[in-house]
Parts: sequence; C-alpha cells; structure tokens
Amino acid sequence: MKNRTLTMGIAAALVVLLVYVFVYEGFWVWVVENTVVPSNKMLIVIAKTGREMPPGQIIAEPGQKGVLLEPLGPGRHFVNPFLYERQLKDQVVVSGGEVGVVITKFGKELPAGEFLAGPGERGIQREVLLPGTYRLNPYAYEIRVLKMIEIDPGYVGVVTARSGKPAQTQLAGPGERGVQKVVLQPGLYPLNPEAFSVERIEIGYNQITMAHAGKLPQSQTSGQFAGKEKQAVAIGEAAQRAQVPSGQYGIPVLPAVTFPSSDGFEITIDVTLLWQLLPEDAPSVVARYGNIKKIEENILIPQINSTARIKGSTFGAVDFIVGDKREEFQRAFQETIETTLQEKKLQVDLALVQDTLVPDNISGPIQDARIAAEWNITNVEKTKTEANKAELDENVGKIRQIEQVVEYETQRLEGNIHAEQEKQVNETAAQTRLLVAELARQTAAIRADIKRKLGGAEAKVVELKGKAEGDGYALQVKAVGTPADYAFYQFAQQLPDQVKLMLIYAGAGTLWTDLDKAMKIAPLGVLQELQQGPPPASK
Repeated sequence: MKNRTLTMGIAAALVVLLVYVFVYEGFWVWVVENTVVPSNKMLIVIAKTGREMPPGQIIAEPGQKGVLLEPLGPGRHFVNPFLYERQLKDQVVVSGGEVGVVITKFGKELPAGEFLAGPGERGIQREVLLPGTYRLNPYAYEIRVLKMIEIDPGYVGVVTARSGKPAQTQLAGPGERGVQKVVLQPGLYPLNPEAFSVERIEIGYNQITMAHAGKLPQSQTSGQFAGKEKQAVAIGEAAQRAQVPSGQYGIPVLPAVTFPSSDGFEITIDVTLLWQLLPEDAPSVVARYGNIKKIEENILIPQINSTARIKGSTFGAVDFIVGDKREEFQRAFQETIETTLQEKKLQVDLALVQDTLVPDNISGPIQDARIAAEWNITNVEKTKTEANKAELDENVGKIRQIEQVVEYETQRLEGNIHAEQEKQVNETAAQTRLLVAELARQTAAIRADIKRKLGGAEAKVVELKGKAEGDGYALQVKAVGTPADYAFYQFAQQLPDQVKLMLIYAGAGTLWTDLDKAMKIAPLGVLQELQQGPPPASK
C-alpha cells in the first residue's frame, strides 16, 4: 500500500512538472508573455492592478495602478499581459547640433517666482539633453528638440540669464539673473533657450547713411543688414520689411538731416556714420541700451540729428558753401559725435558730411559770384599759360640750337678720336711687323748656326767612325798576317758551317785533262769561270 501511494505521488509530481515545463514555460512564458523591443523603441509598462493613484498623480509608484516611470529598453522581455499593458514608443533622438529641452510632467511644484525646475520638480528642466539617444517615458516627460545656439564668425553672443539670483551690478555673474559679463565667441553652444536668451551682436564696422531724395537710391543702415533694405519711395517712408534671419530686422530708410542756420535758413546735409561695438563692451552696451536696432534708433540717429542742429546753428548759410567754414563744421561735427558716443562705449570711426544743400536764394548768387571769380581766375591763368607757352617755345628753340652745336662738336670730336685711334693702331701694327721681322731674322741665324754646328759634328762623327773602322781593319790584317790571309779569313767566315770539300789531285799539266772529272763534283758555274779565266779588267 505504501509503495502504491509513493508511486502515485511520483507520477503526480512528474505530471505537474511536465505541465509546468510545457504549458507555463513553453507556451505561457515564450508565447503569451514574450515581448521583443526593437533597437529604436522602448517599452512602456502600465500596471493594471494595485492601489489607485491620488488625484493629480500621473506616474505610478510601486504597488499602484498606472504608468510605471522607467521604460524597458531594446531586447526580449517577459511581461504578463493580464497584469500589465505594454506599449512600444520611439526613443528620443537628439542629433548633432541640437539640444533636447526636457519638461517634467510630475514632481513637486516650483517655488514662487521660479520657472525652471530642478531634480524632482515639475516644469522645464534647467539641464538640456546633448546629442544622443534617450529612453524617456513620454507620459512623464515632454522633449522639445531645438537647434543649438550658433554664433557666426564676425559676431559675439550677449547672454541674458532669465533665472537666478538678482544681480548686484549692471552685469550678472554665474548663477545671477540678467546680462552676463562674458560673451559667446563664434561657435555652437548647448544652452537651454528657456533659461538663456542670446543676442547676436555684429563685431566690426556698422554704417548709418542719411541722405536726401535723389541722392542715394537706398539707405544703408548697419552692416549686418546690408542687402536687406528696400528702395525708398520718398523721404521718411519706411522701407518694406525684408525676410531676414531671426534676430535681424528690416531697417527703415532714413531721411537727411535738416536744421536751421544761424541766420534762419534751412540747411540739409547727408551724413554717413561708421561705428563699431567692441566685444568687451557688448554686454554693458546691450544691458544699457538693448540690441543693435535699439542702439541705432535710440542712441545713434538722435545723436546725429542733435549734434547737427547744435553745431550747425552756429554757422550761417553762406558758411556751408565756403570751403573753410564747411571744413570747420565737419571737424566740429566729427569730434562731438566721437566724444559723446565714446562715453557710451560706442566707437565712432567716421562721421562724414557727404553733401550740403543750401536754399537757392542763398546759394544761387554766391555760386554765380564764385563761378565768375573762377572764370576770371581761369582767364588770368590762360593768359599766363599763353605767355609761359611762348617763353617755352623760345626756350625750346634755343635748346634745339644748342643740341645742334653739341651734335656737330660731338661728331668732330668723334672724327678726331677715330683718326687718332687709327694712327695709333697703324703705328702699333708697323712696330709689331718690325719686331716680327727682327725675330724672324734672329731665328733664321740661330737655325743656320745650328745646322752648321750639326753638319760639323756629323762630319767629325763620320771621320772618326771611318778612322776607327780603318784602325780596326789594320789590326785585324796585322793579326792574320797579310792582306791576302785576311781575305781568305773573311772568305772562310762567309762559308756555311757544314760544307763538303773534295780534293782533286792533279799533277803538273794534268788539271785540264782531269777537268771532266771535276765537273761532276764542283758546281758547273764555278768550273766554267775557272775554265774561262778571270774577267777582263774594266777600263
């Protein structure tokens, strides 16, 4: 009985194990709970059971029903669909050159007067997301992807902090609210646009031109707006607004400056002002006056008009026509503009009065008189010119005569020099030939003497040689005996080493009888000569 019970228990355990393995692990876990999250997605998990969240709470804590804060990343996850709702969401991607502004939807309320949130607070976060990929629950966070702050070359960025402690001075330091002391140099900056505003200020020459109708087709105001203005239709009419980048403006056409002279006439002048804002002065100037547009509208243009009226009212209408007085007004205008704006940390490089318009009833007679005076001066100058021309022609004639005399004298001198040179050359050539002839004579004499001496030497050599040979022969003859013996000796010396000799005996009167026998032995030619006898002596 006990064995049967044990067997049934083991069988039941095996059945339960098989059911767990095949039903739960094989089907439930790998089919029902299995959730695959792609690489660019995240899985939001929402609890279906648990305690209810208090009113106003949007993110569930452990044990509460609702959206869980942390999403699940890419990969394989096993989530019970009866206990949790599963939602696939895109991950947050912040590309290069962008930042992500994070708005937290849950947490503590912000302190009074503050609009930027810190960790654990609800609202716009101070810190931004740098380029990258983030898994942030869209039920808990709102992400705004914006461009980074970009400062172009030739500009600086004046930064204004919108939150922080109140600044103790005009310019704010780190952590203080207001215009910051340090400007942004050209580059990209990952600043939170909700926390900081950046005013792009052009560094370099800016221009303001104020001209009367017909002088310039369009007014140029501020170098950073060059090419953005529209043609003016009348003095004082605003130019049509151009489509320009954010932070820049279409600038209205500016009319010329008008003011009364000291004698009550209306004077109109065209003015061009070149000015610049140094980088180190940009924060204080922007903090005091605002951006470039406000600086031009509220500081520069009013200063130009004010200076022109104040300085121009001390000159009469005629003074703006006469050159010396006009230059004096130009200097006073320039110096006053430079001094006044320098106190405001605005550097003026040129304040030029380009043109001046005076009423016709003043300028007409003055101009006519000046024209007549100029004509008179011109006529006097013409008379002087004609007299100078006649004098010049006379001087030219004299110069030509002098040139001819100089030319003749030069030719004469050149001929004399040439003749003298030829004479010297000929004399030198004759002397050279004489020296050559003398050298040739001396050379011939030397050669003749050499030949005579050589001939005598050769004769002496021949004489000595003959004498030596004769003495040698005499000694040889004396050694042998007689000249005949010496001849026989020389004959013997000429015979070959191996010669056959045959003696033929012949008695007295038998040589010729035995000649036939000797013919067989001696050469035929020798015997014939012996037979014929000696040749006759030559006469």
